Amino acid sequence: MVMLADGFADRLFEAAPEAGDRLVFRDGLAAASPALGTVFALAGGGPAAPHLVTEAVEVPLADYGQLSVADFMVSLYNGHTVQRVLIALPDGTRQPVHDMLDAAIAALDEQMQKAG
Repeated sequence: MVMLADGFADRLFEAAPEAGDRLVFRDGLAAASPALGTVFALAGGGPAAPHLVTEAVEVPLADYGQLSVADFMVSLYNGHTVQRVLIALPDGTRQPVHDMLDAAIAALDEQMQKAG
């Protein structure tokens, strides 16, 4: 999904002949949406880029009703934790990848609507 979102930004650029420079266009998208900026950095790679990690995440007991049966069973035997894919950001923080992708795709959709 990261690579698809990154590629879609290029499609938006190609559909806007007045956009000028591709990198300037992408910088503008990233400035308007931190989630898109993260997608671009993740797709671009490099030593200081964010990367994906799989880690155990604690599930509060109040959230157990939202878990799938499989996650519920896993959490019972793993100290109330489930495995999740996270984005490890350069500052050491972690962010759920699905939340970031939802925000990035929403930003791309907004840009597409503007482009008409």
